[in-house]
Amino acid sequence: MLSIGETDFYIAVPSLPRHKFEKYSKNLFDDWEEYIGKALKLPDYALSLEVEEGSIKGSAKIAAAVGAIYLGIGQYGSFISGLQTIQGQVSSIGDFLATRAASPFQPNVTKPKIKKHAGTLGNLQKLFLKVQKGQLTPDQAMIAAEVILGDDVLDSPEFMAELKTSLKEVPALAKQLALPLDIFEQDTLSIKTINHENKPRLPRPKPEPRLTQQFRVEVWRESKNKKRKFRIVEL
Repeated sequence: MLSIGETDFYIAVPSLPRHKFEKYSKNLFDDWEEYIGKALKLPDYALSLEVEEGSIKGSAKIAAAVGAIYLGIGQYGSFISGLQTIQGQVSSIGDFLATRAASPFQPNVTKPKIKKHAGTLGNLQKLFLKVQKGQLTPDQAMIAAEVILGDDVLDSPEFMAELKTSLKEVPALAKQLALPLDIFEQDTLSIKTINHENKPRLPRPKPEPRLTQQFRVEVWRESKNKKRKFRIVEL
C-alpha cells in the first residue's frame, strides 16, 4: 500500500491517567475513521494512529493500494482532476483529526499545531507540475513515477497507462508566468535566509527528566473490512 496522506499534531495539555488516555486515543481513532468513511471516496484503505501521552503528540496515516486509488480517481473526470480531488479530501481529513483531537480539552488549550504530508498523491502532482513547466518530459516523469510507486506499479497496469496518457496530455504553462506556489516558496526561502543570517542560533534547553513512565497508544486497521487493533507501548 502507498501512503496517501499523513498528519502530525501537537496539543499542549497535562498528562492524562493511563486508562483515560487509552480511551481518548481509541475514541479519537473511531471518530477519525467515521469521518473518513464519509469524506474519502476510495473503495478501501488502511488507517493508523499513534498518540503519545504527555503534551499530546499524534501521528496519523492513510494508505491505499494503487488499484483502489485508480478506482477513486476514475470518479472525477480526468486523472489529474481525480488526483487533486482525492488529495483535497485527505487534507480536510487531517484538519478534522487535529480539531477533534483538541476538542475534549477546549476551551482551556490553544489551537493544536498541525503538519500535513501529502504522500504519494502530492508527489505525483509535483510531476504533473514539472511537466507543465517543461522541467521534465512525460517519459522522464513516468520514470520518476515508477520510483515513487515502487513495486506497487505491478498491481495496476491500468493506473500506469492512465498516468502516462495524462502526463502527455497535460497543457504546458506559459514560461513567463510564475505560479503562486513558486512565489510563496521564494518568499519563504528569503525570509528563512534573512532570519538565519541576522539571528544567532540559541542553544536548545535540556529536557527535564520525566518522573513517570511515558507511553504511546497505537490504533490501526489494515483495511476497511479488518478488525481494529491497538496496543500500548512503553517508551
